[in-house]
Amino acid sequence: MSAKHTGSALTGAAVLFVLLRLLAVAHYDWHTAFALLHTLELDDAPGLFLGTFMADDRISTVLLMIVTPATFFFYLRTRKDPERAHTTALLTLIVLVALMVSHTLTYHRWWLSAGAVAIGAVMVLALRNARWLLKWFAWILAGSALAVAAIVSTPWVPKERINDKDEVYVFETSPGFLKVLKAEDREFAILRTDEVLKREELADH
Repeated sequence: MSAKHTGSALTGAAVLFVLLRLLAVAHYDWHTAFALLHTLELDDAPGLFLGTFMADDRISTVLLMIVTPATFFFYLRTRKDPERAHTTALLTLIVLVALMVSHTLTYHRWWLSAGAVAIGAVMVLALRNARWLLKWFAWILAGSALAVAAIVSTPWVPKERINDKDEVYVFETSPGFLKVLKAEDREFAILRTDEVLKREELADH
């Protein structure tokens, strides 16, 4: 695939990812998703992307157990291929390992590493040369990301308790007002800052 087509595909996938995240967070309510859209800025993209995979610990557990050994297998098979970005795969693998360590320490799921090793062993035994994995690796990752974007309804911002009462997700803080999404019914609301006497970030998402 040419660099031009690759760039177009990545741009299209990124737009689709954001759209699916907005719909999932809004519980697929069109009006709420439209309101959330106008809280986004260009520099929100990294937080939106990473927050998607960190928001739901169950989804992140499954993804880490599958994606980490798949990336390791991909790196082993392509590290001597000059036409493939093996350095990118190596860096991705290092980040995934760091995420696994952090995830394990946070949620005390000590079986996470064992599960990843077991899945990796299955890949080695069942896929053999795994030529299809090498060919479609990027598309598999992109498809997985879009599936997660469509499923995970937890927003990419922390949950907060306002005035010791309402639990909300604050999407935008501007002079004079806050744009929030209520955690219980996913209703979009705009609050005046003089109404907000106390904000407490909650540990759960």
